[in-house]
Amino acid sequence: METTRKTTPQEKEVMEYLNLLRDSGITNMFGASIYIQTEFAIEKNEATRILSLWMNNFNEKAEYEEITI
Repeated sequence: METTRKTTPQEKEVMEYLNLLRDSGITNMFGASIYIQTEFAIEKNEATRILSLWMNNFNEKAEYEEITI
């Protein structure tokens, strides 16, 4: 059984950014945590956590109101 919850404002903002980063082709998304850290001034562990959430919930439309955890 999957559990879902609403995203935090920061999670949603970062996930939308990750869609743009993916579309740009600048980096392999497995290495995207450094881009998150730089763009949002957050710690590595938090960047990695949000990147993992994004990878598990990716959708082309960047609709991240609710995510599976």
